Amino acid sequence: MKILFIGGTGVLSTDIVKLCVKKEYEVYMINRGHNNKNVDKKVNIIIGDINDKESIKEKIEGMTFDVVIDFLSYMENELKSKLEIFNNKCEQYIFISSATVYRKTEKGERITEKTEASNHEWDYSDNKLKCEKVLEENYKKTGQKYTIVRPYITYSEKRIPDMAISPKKWTLANRIINQKPVLLWDDGQARCTLTQTKEFAVGIVGLFLNEKAYQEVFHITTDHTLTWKEATIYIAKALETEPIIANVPSDYIINVMPEYKGVLKADKGIDREFDNSKIKSIVPEFNAKTKFEDGIKETIEYYKEDTKRQEVDYLWDGRVDRLIKKYYKQNNIEYDKKSLSVKSYKEDINLKNKIKYYIGKNIVLYKLMQIIRKLV
Repeated sequence: MKILFIGGTGVLSTDIVKLCVKKEYEVYMINRGHNNKNVDKKVNIIIGDINDKESIKEKIEGMTFDVVIDFLSYMENELKSKLEIFNNKCEQYIFISSATVYRKTEKGERITEKTEASNHEWDYSDNKLKCEKVLEENYKKTGQKYTIVRPYITYSEKRIPDMAISPKKWTLANRIINQKPVLLWDDGQARCTLTQTKEFAVGIVGLFLNEKAYQEVFHITTDHTLTWKEATIYIAKALETEPIIANVPSDYIINVMPEYKGVLKADKGIDREFDNSKIKSIVPEFNAKTKFEDGIKETIEYYKEDTKRQEVDYLWDGRVDRLIKKYYKQNNIEYDKKSLSVKSYKEDINLKNKIKYYIGKNIVLYKLMQIIRKLV
């Protein structure tokens, strides 16, 4: 089987590439060549920018594929451009959408593929929905077969699922280890589904050239659910400690960090539980049985093996400390002032990172930095 990955080095795609190589598929990958040092030598890398349509057309001239899997389309125009390249050059086009497209569900309700996809409260999910419509319209015009896959939150050896999405994934662990308060909204009671990427890979590879998957939509998640608070406790347990929880209302967080409005209102602040009967019915080998409390131990061990992996986003860390300190003061909540300071685990914090932290912690400096970035 001949597979082409658009992307392929991200957290979600890496384990899928590994599984394809293990199955001895002929694997190709299009990316810009900036992050290929850990890619298996058996993978054929096509160096190029997928957004440069004419250049990519030249690079794959005369080539066809059984499956093209697209991890990099987030907007309608991006997907349309890729389809202009790959229409009739593959048997099946697999688009990675998102399970955030589903409407808000009732307490205890499990989402199926028949659940209405109408989440327009977040630009990310709204744009993914528009992309799904593009695939349907393209099929009607060209006959290009497609499959839509909607993953939810995943984790791997390289990703610690973060409640507030810090850019560098050791940041959360660093806070927990140093007994800094961990930010949770609404006491972390929203239920979530956290799926290991290597188990997700089994599900999606089972869809390759599967005729029952053509023009169909699937979400692929574990059946195990837990609250975000429970997830935080399990992460801390894997780090051999207990977390200090900073319980802050989601509306307050959005007021201080408005960029999280979509994430909280349309995703992590609401219950997300899934029924995986559909994927299991046509990919019987899919069985995401690993519980988060067990799987996260593998992730923490990966980071502990090499301290170079333990990168901390000090700018984000400072912003979180500012938010928590502000909330505590306004609500007369006692706290250890030393806990809301720049700290690190097994690392001497250099001047550059200290400056980043204090910029994040000072609203005036942070806003000034944002203005400068726009001007540069």
